[in-house]
Amino acid sequence: MIKVPAYIHFRKPGLITTVQDLGRFGYAQFGVPYSGAMDRYSLAQVNFILQNNKGAAVLEMSGVGPEMVFEMATRIVFAGSDADILLNNKQYIKMGQVVEIQPDDTVSILKFRKGQWLYMGIQGGFESEEIAGSKSWYPMITPRDRIQKNDSICYLSEEGRFYPKVDLKAKVRSDWYRTSIIKAYPGPEWDLLPQLLKNRISNKAFSISDLVNRMAYQLKEEISNDLPQILTSPVYPGTVQMTPSGKLIILMRDAQVTGGYPRILQIDNISLNVLAQKRSGDKIKFEIAGQL
Repeated sequence: MIKVPAYIHFRKPGLITTVQDLGRFGYAQFGVPYSGAMDRYSLAQVNFILQNNKGAAVLEMSGVGPEMVFEMATRIVFAGSDADILLNNKQYIKMGQVVEIQPDDTVSILKFRKGQWLYMGIQGGFESEEIAGSKSWYPMITPRDRIQKNDSICYLSEEGRFYPKVDLKAKVRSDWYRTSIIKAYPGPEWDLLPQLLKNRISNKAFSISDLVNRMAYQLKEEISNDLPQILTSPVYPGTVQMTPSGKLIILMRDAQVTGGYPRILQIDNISLNVLAQKRSGDKIKFEIAGQL
């Protein structure tokens, strides 16, 4: 099996285009965030379809997509956000469709219609730098934190006859993240809340604010409270913090590893993928384990 290094060249970088895998673990004591794909379910989908390792590095995109040119043959597949994707400016690519890329093919991601994060898997995964057990890009940890115009990233191309067989008609559901229900568990400071506030949080529909990024999603509605500040304590992706002003902040993949705001909830792993695909203005409702 002969594999040859090849590159994707970016004519346009897109708004937020990075390489991500399952994340970087075991370094929280040094203040290193977990990082990794915002939507792990979609990462798993593209790698499963291509028969890659489940944690193979993929391309993650949001907001405005890139335009890229492939040096050599490979296969790609998309999942996550519902977007308009063109091959050579004429053929639309569907979610879950395995695309046989030829040398000098161009792929353009146009309009993001639904969802927040789009993933492109490539045969064998991307060959970006692995640091502390992960290829996920993060500022000051990896040499790059996002794709810039005229950047290139490496993949391994091989002769087509050596590719493993894949399901060329795989179907990817695009409605799995449409639910507004976000499942969560009580956090360490949940029981410091009076029952009235617990009921309000359990029954209220919240809106995603404009403050949405890889570090955190902030909700618009405020919950007035008298919770005391806590000593700086561990936090994780999916931790819901409550500020003194009543803002609810949901930590995402690039969040800090400690925080001083009360941790009232912890979102479960599946719902964290759902939340990641929510856009500003979308409504969510917490379903809290053990709460009537």
